[in-house]
Amino acid sequence: MMLTTARIVSRRVATANIAPRAAAAIGSTRCLSIGDVLNKKEKVEEDRYIRAREAQVAAAKAAAAVADTKAAELAAKSEQLIEAKTASMNEVADLLAQSGDVVSEAGLANLADWKHA
Repeated sequence: MMLTTARIVSRRVATANIAPRAAAAIGSTRCLSIGDVLNKKEKVEEDRYIRAREAQVAAAKAAAAVADTKAAELAAKSEQLIEAKTASMNEVADLLAQSGDVVSEAGLANLADWKHA
Protein backbone atom coordinates (compact mmCIF):
# COMPACT_ATOMS: atom_id res chain seq x y z
CA MET A 1 0.00 0.00 0.00
CA MET A 2 2.82 2.33 0.83
CA LEU A 3 4.50 1.55 -2.44
CA THR A 4 1.35 2.21 -4.41
CA THR A 5 0.83 5.50 -2.67
CA ALA A 6 4.44 6.47 -3.22
CA ARG A 7 4.16 5.66 -6.95
CA ILE A 8 0.97 7.68 -7.35
CA VAL A 9 2.46 10.64 -5.53
CA SER A 10 5.71 10.46 -7.48
CA ARG A 11 3.81 10.27 -10.77
CA ARG A 12 1.69 13.25 -9.85
CA VAL A 13 4.73 15.26 -8.82
CA ALA A 14 6.55 14.31 -12.00
CA THR A 15 3.54 15.12 -14.14
CA ALA A 16 2.85 18.39 -12.36
CA ASN A 17 6.44 19.66 -12.25
CA ILE A 18 8.56 18.08 -14.97
CA ALA A 19 6.19 17.51 -17.89
CA PRO A 20 5.02 21.14 -18.30
CA ARG A 21 8.60 22.40 -18.11
CA ALA A 22 9.77 19.89 -20.71
CA ALA A 23 6.85 20.72 -22.99
CA ALA A 24 7.49 24.44 -22.60
CA ALA A 25 11.17 23.97 -23.37
CA ILE A 26 10.44 21.87 -26.46
CA GLY A 27 7.73 24.22 -27.65
CA SER A 28 9.82 27.34 -27.12
CA THR A 29 12.79 25.85 -28.93
CA ARG A 30 10.60 24.98 -31.86
CA CYS A 31 9.02 28.44 -31.91
CA LEU A 32 12.45 30.05 -31.90
CA SER A 33 13.62 27.92 -34.80
CA ILE A 34 10.49 28.72 -36.81
CA GLY A 35 10.87 32.36 -35.89
CA ASP A 36 14.47 32.32 -37.06
CA VAL A 37 13.49 30.74 -40.36
CA LEU A 38 10.69 33.26 -40.85
CA ASN A 39 13.02 36.14 -40.00
CA LYS A 40 15.54 34.90 -42.55
CA LYS A 41 12.83 34.60 -45.21
CA GLU A 42 11.54 38.06 -44.33
CA LYS A 43 15.06 39.49 -44.62
CA VAL A 44 15.50 37.88 -48.03
CA GLU A 45 12.17 39.29 -49.21
CA GLU A 46 13.07 42.75 -47.90
CA ASP A 47 16.44 42.64 -49.67
CA ARG A 48 14.77 41.52 -52.89
CA TYR A 49 12.22 44.35 -52.64
CA ILE A 50 14.94 46.92 -51.94
CA ARG A 51 16.99 45.76 -54.96
CA ALA A 52 13.91 45.88 -57.20
CA ARG A 53 13.01 49.35 -55.95
CA GLU A 54 16.58 50.59 -56.49
CA ALA A 55 16.45 49.24 -60.05
CA GLN A 56 13.15 51.06 -60.64
CA VAL A 57 14.60 54.33 -59.32
CA ALA A 58 17.72 53.93 -61.48
CA ALA A 59 15.58 53.26 -64.57
CA ALA A 60 13.43 56.31 -63.82
CA LYS A 61 16.55 58.49 -63.43
CA ALA A 62 17.95 57.19 -66.72
CA ALA A 63 14.66 57.87 -68.50
CA ALA A 64 14.55 61.39 -67.02
CA ALA A 65 18.11 62.04 -68.18
CA VAL A 66 17.25 60.89 -71.72
CA ALA A 67 14.13 63.08 -71.72
CA ASP A 68 16.12 66.10 -70.53
CA THR A 69 18.72 65.54 -73.27
CA LYS A 70 16.03 65.28 -75.95
CA ALA A 71 14.31 68.41 -74.62
CA ALA A 72 17.60 70.33 -74.77
CA GLU A 73 18.21 69.13 -78.34
CA LEU A 74 14.69 70.15 -79.37
CA ALA A 75 15.12 73.58 -77.78
CA ALA A 76 18.42 74.13 -79.62
CA LYS A 77 16.89 72.99 -82.93
CA SER A 78 13.85 75.22 -82.36
CA GLU A 79 16.12 78.22 -81.76
CA GLN A 80 18.00 77.47 -84.98
CA LEU A 81 14.76 77.24 -86.96
CA ILE A 82 13.47 80.51 -85.51
CA GLU A 83 16.76 82.26 -86.34
CA ALA A 84 16.65 80.90 -89.91
CA LYS A 85 13.03 81.99 -90.35
CA THR A 86 13.80 85.46 -88.98
CA ALA A 87 16.76 85.80 -91.34
CA SER A 88 14.57 84.73 -94.27
CA MET A 89 11.85 87.20 -93.30
CA ASN A 90 14.40 90.02 -93.08
CA GLU A 91 15.81 89.07 -96.49
CA VAL A 92 12.35 89.07 -98.09
CA ALA A 93 11.47 92.38 -96.38
CA ASP A 94 14.70 93.94 -97.73
CA LEU A 95 13.94 92.74 -101.27
CA LEU A 96 10.40 94.10 -101.06
CA ALA A 97 11.66 97.41 -99.64
CA GLN A 98 14.03 97.84 -102.62
CA SER A 99 11.10 97.49 -105.02
CA GLY A 100 8.82 99.65 -102.88
CA ASP A 101 6.34 96.85 -102.11
CA VAL A 102 4.84 96.30 -98.67
CA VAL A 103 3.76 92.92 -97.25
CA SER A 104 2.23 92.22 -93.85
CA GLU A 105 4.08 90.31 -91.14
CA ALA A 106 1.89 87.25 -91.72
CA GLY A 107 2.72 87.41 -95.44
CA LEU A 108 6.44 87.60 -94.65
CA ALA A 109 6.12 84.59 -92.35
CA ASN A 110 4.34 82.63 -95.08
CA LEU A 111 7.05 83.54 -97.61
CA ALA A 112 9.76 82.47 -95.17
CA ASP A 113 7.98 79.15 -94.50
CA TRP A 114 7.61 78.61 -98.26
CA LYS A 115 11.32 79.25 -98.81
CA HIS A 116 12.32 76.67 -96.14
CA ALA A 117 9.80 74.04 -97.17
